[in-house]
Amino acid sequence: MSAPTAAVIGAGVISEICHVPGYVREGFRVVGLCDVDRVKAEKLAAKFPVERVYTDWRRMLEAERPDVVSVCTPNALHEEQVIGALEHGAHVLCEKPLATSAEAAERMFAAARRAGRRLMAAQSHRFTPEAMAAKQVVDSGRLGHVYDAEAIVWSRLGLPGRGVFHRRALSGGGVLLDNGVHVLDQALWLLGGPKAARVTAVTGRYFGHRPEIVEVAPGEWDPGEFDVEDFGVAFVRLEGGCSLTLRAAWAAHLDDVAPLRTKLLGTDAALTTVPFVVSGIANGAVYEEVRDDLPPDRRFELEMAHWAAVVRGEVEPLVREEETLTVLRILDAAYQSAREQREVAVG
Repeated sequence: MSAPTAAVIGAGVISEICHVPGYVREGFRVVGLCDVDRVKAEKLAAKFPVERVYTDWRRMLEAERPDVVSVCTPNALHEEQVIGALEHGAHVLCEKPLATSAEAAERMFAAARRAGRRLMAAQSHRFTPEAMAAKQVVDSGRLGHVYDAEAIVWSRLGLPGRGVFHRRALSGGGVLLDNGVHVLDQALWLLGGPKAARVTAVTGRYFGHRPEIVEVAPGEWDPGEFDVEDFGVAFVRLEGGCSLTLRAAWAAHLDDVAPLRTKLLGTDAALTTVPFVVSGIANGAVYEEVRDDLPPDRRFELEMAHWAAVVRGEVEPLVREEETLTVLRILDAAYQSAREQREVAVG
């Protein structure tokens, strides 16, 4: 039996560290790599056994007819490219966020059903050692009834110094769609995938448009083009009564910079993913259980191994359609709430 074939649209960092090596490791022939910057694509292709380089993704799909496609391009391009790949008969793994709106994502999943192919959002932070350990704890019932969650991702100077994350026309949004989507997805997954009822949010642009910040931050961008939020906070009322607070910032004057982490409060115990701590009361005493024995972070390797198993029909996608839609509906409502300065029902 011949090896399955894969193609990757986009030759950026995530393609280099995750998708292209992942397909090679899982036994796929990478028959095509496409990027509008041919030099960049050729440099990446030279590092791996990539058979051909393209600058037109439509031409690549038509010529190669790959079994699977990864879409690793700016967010605003995802819908057209994902649907195009599905219509050419490929299963599709698309980088987060799957789309710039829930409505667009619904069209993408509808196209997957019509084509009889798999579509999964690449939410790699479900595959971190902390997230997988936390899922085991939550599913064991050890926390009791979880009534509150906090999803946090802060950076001191983590403004995107490459790509088009800072340009709304191509990104669809700022830090909420970039980093916020990761931690929100992780928190909702740990909670068992509840739907949301209402959202109140505030967003702001406080750093990225300032020339003096460009001078000290890593990377380079035109502050005059920076038209997305670099800060966002949302309070989410989940169905079933649980509350969730999402906090995301590309930059902030903090001495306690939070990596991407989730906190869960339960009636029997609480959990924090980073650092990994479970705390509660047992045998009449307060305890804190710190886990420092977690395995190394292999999130990209595990994500691609899982995706390969999905394509082979061995497992169902870990990131399910309804979960992805819930995340995007919350973010849609958060942006609307911030614009209109009111609480918004989640559609």
